[in-house]
Amino acid sequence: MEPTLSDPEPVARSRGGAAKIVVRIGVGLAVLGFIVLRHPAGIIDKLSDARPLYLALAFASVIAGLFVSALRWRVYLRALDLDLPLGTLFRLYFVGTFFNAFLPTGIGGDGYKAIRLGRDRGSVSRAFASVFLDRFAGIVGLAIIGFVSTLILVLRHERANIAFLSLALSAGIVVAAILVLAGGDRLAGVFIPDRGLFGKLRTAIRDIELAGRSRETLAPGIAYGLVFQLLVLGYHLSVAAALRIHVNIAEMSAIVVIASLATMIPITINGLGFRESSYKWALTQYGACSSQACGSAFAILILAVLLVSSAVGGLVYVIAGGEVVGKNARVS
Repeated sequence: MEPTLSDPEPVARSRGGAAKIVVRIGVGLAVLGFIVLRHPAGIIDKLSDARPLYLALAFASVIAGLFVSALRWRVYLRALDLDLPLGTLFRLYFVGTFFNAFLPTGIGGDGYKAIRLGRDRGSVSRAFASVFLDRFAGIVGLAIIGFVSTLILVLRHERANIAFLSLALSAGIVVAAILVLAGGDRLAGVFIPDRGLFGKLRTAIRDIELAGRSRETLAPGIAYGLVFQLLVLGYHLSVAAALRIHVNIAEMSAIVVIASLATMIPITINGLGFRESSYKWALTQYGACSSQACGSAFAILILAVLLVSSAVGGLVYVIAGGEVVGKNARVS
């Protein structure tokens, strides 16, 4: 029997989901507010002294990273017979980024892309696999850069806590990636039955395993992931330069690894507050900031650059729509 509007269970689920979203937003804003309100005058002074040219460079790096990410996604779309025209590909990716940044939904931008594409092409499992692999390649690229950079720091006897933490996290990601690609379905079979709704999940896992380790996707996917993470590193270094914060490439790589993984903490939306706290802590560990306001200003500027660049996706959504076909496409 289909649930009706009078059925209490769907209503309760809806309210429960909304309450979780409100709580997650509240926690994130509380942590962020704590960071900002501790040194408001110092933060304002630091932000007012920021150099605009470096901020523009940071913004350009973020936008370039979105284009590289879209091309990375296309590698997996082609492998799964879901290829899209470049215009559609870029549009969906930019709109998904907007949803990730501004909409406190349960599925986010990645879920939006998977569902839109899956409904249009008749295979949500393959669409989900393509989105997962796209994100997966970016994380692996992050781990490779982080592992090499922090290993250099450790070998140079720069034994800050952040270097060891970043090295451990990066190594863990690489090991997990190998396990997923080498035997993801076998591992899933231990916990997930291959029937009913779980069967669809197992199908997606098989798609991930096969498409992720094929010759056509493995090298180019990781290569795009590395290029994307170099651009991520670039906009972090640009914001640091804008605030006259002196951090070398290896040190910033370690910071980016920890901050990027902090965004995955499910307590807040997109790790809001925890990501900013990780920036502040890491810069203090390296002695790159002479005041607490310095680290807070860096975190706020990174957040601002990401939000402004994500807003471009909102503009794309208004102009061209979020469907796979698009508002302005001609339907024959």
